[in-house]
Amino acid sequence: MFRGNYNFFDYKYNIPGYSGQDFGGFPQYLYLGISIVLLVVLLIALRKQPKEKILKIIKITGIFMIVFYITKTTWESIYDIKYSGSFNWGLLPLDTCSFIMLAGPIAGFCKGKIKKYADSWLATGCIIGGLANMLFLNGLKYYPFLSFGAFYSMIWHFLMVFLGLFLIVTKYVKIEYKTVLNGYLFHLLFSLIVIPIDFIYKLDFMMYYNLSSIPIFENIGTYLTNNHLHIINTLIMLSLYFIAFNIVFIIPLIVNKKKVVK
Repeated sequence: MFRGNYNFFDYKYNIPGYSGQDFGGFPQYLYLGISIVLLVVLLIALRKQPKEKILKIIKITGIFMIVFYITKTTWESIYDIKYSGSFNWGLLPLDTCSFIMLAGPIAGFCKGKIKKYADSWLATGCIIGGLANMLFLNGLKYYPFLSFGAFYSMIWHFLMVFLGLFLIVTKYVKIEYKTVLNGYLFHLLFSLIVIPIDFIYKLDFMMYYNLSSIPIFENIGTYLTNNHLHIINTLIMLSLYFIAFNIVFIIPLIVNKKKVVK
């Protein structure tokens, strides 16, 4: 674990000597271990909640995530503007993990079909996005384990996984293939906003432009990018998202099948 001379709220440029030492090391495994234990304890303790309380938890989580995001973005933007003189457009809430700020409030405060789509995304894409970041925790590439920047990433993605699994464990959302399709449609509609922004401004929100930071596919993305084939990157990423959504559907089927066999 990195032990440098820095304060908890220091920005990445103000942490001398840190170059991602905690990424892929003991701190990352410690976080994963604590998260798994905490998830199991919380989900067992809360598995029999009434719908009214489940809805309340969705509302509270959705509001918290928005406030948490604004707090972190304000904190980081103050430093970005100080050091570079401009706002970091990469902080805009246009990545997959930002969906929870949209899906959470919609699922908590709306009714009808739009709520159904938001609920479906929370029980599918929210788990996949949160779990992927819990496993790889890219925030540790820039911030040491004991820092606000790292804690923000750890708490954010833990809550994503917790909320999604919570809706499944309590049976608030029924995992059927229609749920997967509704969740992916919610994801796809938001993608139709993000993809043009990526291509117009040459950004990589949701990894549609360069396939950046995806193990194995990152090299493919680099090759396609160098040959100006960004549209293929986009199609690959859309396919990968769809496969990931289906994983959430397949896992309960396997578990239930094993129970029947026993």
